[in-house]
Amino acid sequence: MMRISATVLTFLLLTIAAPSYAVINTQAGTAGAQFLKFGAGARAGAMADSFSAIADDAHAAYYNPAGLSQLTGSQIAGAHTAYFQGVSYEVLDFAVPFARQEQFSRHALAFGIYHLSVNDIERRTGDSTDPVGTFGASDGAYALSYAYGPSRRLSFGATGKYIVQNLDSYSGTAFALDLGALYHLNPEGERPMTLAAVLRNAGTDTGYVSGAKDPLPVSLTVGLGLQAVPKRVKLNFEVTKYRDTDIFGALGGEYRHPFSDATTGAMRFGYSSQRKDTPGLNGISLGGGVSFHRASFDVAWVPFGGLGDTFRYSLLVKF
Repeated sequence: MMRISATVLTFLLLTIAAPSYAVINTQAGTAGAQFLKFGAGARAGAMADSFSAIADDAHAAYYNPAGLSQLTGSQIAGAHTAYFQGVSYEVLDFAVPFARQEQFSRHALAFGIYHLSVNDIERRTGDSTDPVGTFGASDGAYALSYAYGPSRRLSFGATGKYIVQNLDSYSGTAFALDLGALYHLNPEGERPMTLAAVLRNAGTDTGYVSGAKDPLPVSLTVGLGLQAVPKRVKLNFEVTKYRDTDIFGALGGEYRHPFSDATTGAMRFGYSSQRKDTPGLNGISLGGGVSFHRASFDVAWVPFGGLGDTFRYSLLVKF
């Protein structure tokens, strides 16, 4: 137990301290398809999208495809995020495990759709305050994931993405690949711990004009998950580096309380240092949810400082 506690403490200190030692990133602002960073469900959103080592529902397809092997039944999950200035973000993940064991599945497939859109952008043809009509913009990713779990302790996953971007009459496409791994240190222990590693968005350049394209926001995440209180409290610590950002740390926590055999409530919190230099209240996140039989509804509040607040809602159904 002392060795486990020391490991958790060391990882937490590294997570918090990582941004302090980051070198100024000369690639800042050079990546396209920024919507690929926007997360998925409200459960993870309330935990500052710190979910790579937990990854135990259909949205694992986004956070760590290796986590899909933890499913023992099919799930469909949808999420809606209301951003500022009329921007909306929609997510749909459908996961089906195969060769099911008692606590994991040897194989799992998932299909995901991630779509960002904004309408009624004013069009101007010159240096004028008078608009000439309006137009819209959208970004979408269509993903297919596969996970393989050779044992209860270890699993691997991969996600292929087809990315489509539209801006008025212009459009562009790209392809990307995510790779993930999940390792359970003591799956039968009273306080099981999990290690995760995820590579996201490795692929082709994206843009609207040939010869003027940007690389994707490729990232590397390492995470540690801990069942801090058996059947009640889960924690996830992780460190992430995007090609166009400094290293940042994130901490997410979830407390679950059963009200009956069929109903469970949850409260969640999170903190990320990703936007630590942005003025105003940001970095924190809060949320909660309720599960009734095979359905779960979750909500998350994520402030963006002076830009305003965002709210994420999601519904997950198990089959």
